[in-house]
Amino acid sequence: MSGMPRWSIRDLIGAGAFVAGVVLLFRAIGFFSSHDPLSAVVLTVSGLALVGAGVELLRPTFGE
Repeated sequence: MSGMPRWSIRDLIGAGAFVAGVVLLFRAIGFFSSHDPLSAVVLTVSGLALVGAGVELLRPTFGE
């Protein structure tokens, strides 16, 4: 069991933010197909922001 990595709170928040960002990006595709471009743009920007925040929070764990 000593070989398993220990996840800190920052790692868990980073992983959650990354997953939430990817989910928002996939939801944005659905809004583009339903002809609601304003919602799609808002979801795309929010998704990209969450993915970026998640990557920054996970950077110390997985390296550059």
